[in-house]
Amino acid sequence: MKKPQHLAPYIRSFFEDHLVSRKNVSHNTIQSYRDSLKLFLCFAARQLGKSVVRLSVQDVQESLITDFLTHLEQQRGNTIQTRNHRLVAIRCLIEYIANREPQLLDHCRRILTIPSKRGAQLPQIEYLEKEEVTAILGTVARNHALGHRDYTLMLFMYNTGARVQELADARVAWLSLAKPYKVEILGKGQKWRTCPLWENTVCNLRQLLDAKDVRDGQDSHLFTNRFGRPISRSGIAKIIRRHVTKAAVEMPSLCGKHVTPHTFRHTTAMHLLQSGVEVNVIRSWLGHVSIATTNRYIEIDLAMKAKALEACEVEFDGASPAPWRTDPGLLNWLQSL
Repeated sequence: MKKPQHLAPYIRSFFEDHLVSRKNVSHNTIQSYRDSLKLFLCFAARQLGKSVVRLSVQDVQESLITDFLTHLEQQRGNTIQTRNHRLVAIRCLIEYIANREPQLLDHCRRILTIPSKRGAQLPQIEYLEKEEVTAILGTVARNHALGHRDYTLMLFMYNTGARVQELADARVAWLSLAKPYKVEILGKGQKWRTCPLWENTVCNLRQLLDAKDVRDGQDSHLFTNRFGRPISRSGIAKIIRRHVTKAAVEMPSLCGKHVTPHTFRHTTAMHLLQSGVEVNVIRSWLGHVSIATTNRYIEIDLAMKAKALEACEVEFDGASPAPWRTDPGLLNWLQSL
């Protein structure tokens, strides 16, 4: 093994060459990897008593990474899911180094065998009922430009189930406002998907473009702020909070809900499912990579139906119980399904 190789040049080329030029990952992914590696480098420098720029690839040992992951959970209070996300960033860097430097393959292999931790809790899915969506949209004063923009933005989110970044990135050129109405959305992994648009959504989009004097096909941002600049993720969240607060006055059920832009995405999925749309269509609609992600909505829907059936169950007085009700073996078996 030749002398220790500094880690800094690999990190720089990992971001500038590998992630940007070769893999063309999204800006959000780059920021996530950046934050994870900053945390790890600072931890490693403290543990080893070195400055960050003097860290070498050989300093990055399996034990150092496991200590870092423990530090994230115990000192920083991170969840298992966050801990695993940090590990993914480190793995990607180490795999990149292994591909660049064959003499470091064995060193990198030991690091890449560090497993993700089991037991991560998936975020709870919270969604809106149809009357709640109607109440939120009904609070918008559509007789002025910003009000109509807010209405169209939320209607577009509900129609497409777009992620907040996808909404912020949406361009006029991605719209097809002639039948069949649709929009092309650039999602995670720089993958495109097509979503159909309702006629109501199209009408409001046309009014929005007319008010801005923008023609179909122009490569300008679809939703902008009052200064004409692309609307930000935080700006979209602020719009939703404002109108949810107003709607909660007339719709008390909204008071107990934390409504975010992603809540609209969950709402789209649940309402499509409840309307009988096939699960693979919903998967394509939302741009899920794995069908397992879409299946989470099915589990919630089934749980809600089971609860409704329990509430509707009726006991008849004077009637002898059905045989299956008096057979504990059968009941236990059914409960185990």
